[in-house]
Amino acid sequence: MRLRTKLTALIALASVVPTGAATLLGRELVRKAYEKEFDLTLRAARKGVEDRYRELRREVTAAVERLANPRDQFTRAILVDLARGGLEDDTFRSLQGTTRQVMQERGLDVLAVLGRGGRILASGHFPGSTGDTDPDLAPRAPRKAQLMRVRVMEQRKPATRLAVVVKRVARSPLGSRVTIVGGRSLSDRLLRRLIPDVLGTKSEERQLLGLIRDAKGQRVAGPPDWSRQSTYQSRVVELPGAEGPRTATVTVAVPDTRLKRDLRLINLTAGALMMTGLLLALVLGVVAARRFSRPLSELSDGAEAVAQGDLERQLPVRSRDEVGELVHAFNRMTADLKESKEKLMAAERVAAWREIARRIAHEIKNPLFPIQTSIETLRKVHSKGHPDFEEIFEESTTTILEEVTRLKNIATEFSRFARMPKPVLAPCDLGEVIRQVVTLYGAEGAAPLRCRLPEDLPRVAGDREQLVQVISNLVKNAKEAVAGLADPEILVRAWAGDDGTVLVSVEDNGPGFTEEVQAKIFTPYFTTKGASGGSGLGLAIVHRIVMDHNGRIEAKNGPGTERPGAVFTVALPASPPVSPEAP
Repeated sequence: MRLRTKLTALIALASVVPTGAATLLGRELVRKAYEKEFDLTLRAARKGVEDRYRELRREVTAAVERLANPRDQFTRAILVDLARGGLEDDTFRSLQGTTRQVMQERGLDVLAVLGRGGRILASGHFPGSTGDTDPDLAPRAPRKAQLMRVRVMEQRKPATRLAVVVKRVARSPLGSRVTIVGGRSLSDRLLRRLIPDVLGTKSEERQLLGLIRDAKGQRVAGPPDWSRQSTYQSRVVELPGAEGPRTATVTVAVPDTRLKRDLRLINLTAGALMMTGLLLALVLGVVAARRFSRPLSELSDGAEAVAQGDLERQLPVRSRDEVGELVHAFNRMTADLKESKEKLMAAERVAAWREIARRIAHEIKNPLFPIQTSIETLRKVHSKGHPDFEEIFEESTTTILEEVTRLKNIATEFSRFARMPKPVLAPCDLGEVIRQVVTLYGAEGAAPLRCRLPEDLPRVAGDREQLVQVISNLVKNAKEAVAGLADPEILVRAWAGDDGTVLVSVEDNGPGFTEEVQAKIFTPYFTTKGASGGSGLGLAIVHRIVMDHNGRIEAKNGPGTERPGAVFTVALPASPPVSPEAP
């Protein structure tokens, strides 16, 4: 990842992360505030349910006690008729219509008058049971108001409902008695009364929700779609009764509509802030990253140029901060490198010419010795008048001429190396050059010379004559390396490289060379051919020509084991394609 991208990403993160953290913190604070509010509300609601349930029990008890008073108009008529010997038919029939009316007037949902043996004299909640005997109703009805199951008539169908029921015995001074059973059933109407208005509002999003369940968990009163109600917290109030401490339960809950709305608002606000901050951060990040990364990119390009040998590169100083100081240091470094390189090159030139001079002196001494010896022999033979003087003269002069020719060759090679002209670069068909050299040296027949060239080999930018000299020298060395082998092989091939270069290799199956020879193989006047070999300038000239063409050359052993062979590879820059001229 580039520095500009990293800086932009860091600035974007620096703007998004605090907003995201603040959003999470805000959501948590809002949630806890609502939880606290819900907790207080539900505590108050639970206490309100308990208080109102106790109040309901007192009201039911008071209503039944009033009915059990012998002076109550409804009850007195029944007691008087019973004291006379039984209910008259007119009284019995009138009770069927008045009992339900009395039940409703007294605010009850359950009302039954039972005589001796559990005979139902009147029933407001189940008129059809009048005259029947229910010996269990009176014993089951509690003395203290509590919950129990009661059969009622709803929509002309019998049903069983939970009701807060209490019983009282009404006694007449005349000796008659009846049992009054009354109560209020758990219904939606009663549920609305049980749920306290602790929130002080009837808004749907702040109104308390309630649900009454029986001991089996079945809904008795409350919303039929309670499972789909959106609630956050709830409290359960247990209502004891005839079936145990959990005969019924009242669940109070607070809708979380406000909480979800506020959290959604926080999310939308945070999202908008994060998107705005991100866009601003990206813009600022791009600007800042460009400001900081541009000098570094220039430094990177400058360093690459210096690595390729451009010591003239100087970078503009755009700031006075640490980056500016770094640019100053780079400029000083390139100036120092240039000066050091010039000094080093001067020292290398002096050392090289000294080495060349030493080698030339050594090369000159070798032919001078036989010349001196031949002349001294001629003088000695001539002074003594040796009879074979003519023959000795012929041999000596022949030796002198050979050694003088050798001196001349040494001087010619040195002149070519020292005064080699700069190449004239032009688009050149390297495949044609290779075919020409292979044809020339393949005709000699000393070793089989194979050539492998692609049809679409790119052209190179080079001096044709000098490239012929390079390929010729490498092929000549390969032929000398395989001379005397039973199965000599030489392969010249070329191909297009992946880095915009064209590569040529000359491979043989000769003995190869050692690491010491490989390290010195392109050194001037270094040769492995001994006294009868060449001048040691052939590969040095090849190396210089390749370098002048902005190419590279390497020498290594081949993959063989007994005879690894040598592989010389030359890489030359490909010539850019020439666009066809317009007609």
